[in-house]
Amino acid sequence: MRALSRSVRRLWVILAGSLALAGGAIVWFSISEEKRATASDNLSEIALQEKDDFVYDLAQLAPEQTRFFTYPTASSERSRLLVQRDAKGVIRTAFGSCTACYPRRREHKLFRGSLICGRCGSAMRVADQNERMTATKGCVAVPVPFSIEQSQVIVRRQAITDGLEIFKTTDSGSLREKVSLETQ
Repeated sequence: MRALSRSVRRLWVILAGSLALAGGAIVWFSISEEKRATASDNLSEIALQEKDDFVYDLAQLAPEQTRFFTYPTASSERSRLLVQRDAKGVIRTAFGSCTACYPRRREHKLFRGSLICGRCGSAMRVADQNERMTATKGCVAVPVPFSIEQSQVIVRRQAITDGLEIFKTTDSGSLREKVSLETQ
């Protein structure tokens, strides 16, 4: 009888230890997953100087991470842009706004690595580099042409200044007619 109770006790200890180990693994996984998902949300913006190209080491950009950078415009304002690596490793660069929501661009933010629209609150898709943009495209971040050289993403200042044209408004306040961003 005593041998049987020792065996049962040993079995309960092993079972409790296994459950504690499994629970700890689940907690560790959820915490690390949350940290990975929000890794880019609170990074400071990279401020470029006028006439600078944006050059960013791809080793610093993890999958599903987004990084903001700003470029001075002709006015006293800075235009916000982003570089993003999706879960598949695809790199995209874009302005930090879509054509429809540009007037509320200061309200856009990152949440779990996604650009969230300040107007409608939904995640804004980042357009592909060759995607044709129109004034009625909807909540899609306007792409900026870039190149990858020696494991660095490079956005030329001319691509930024040319791309800003899509956001210019007419006197009536409506966006210009169709504008296409061509890769160089």
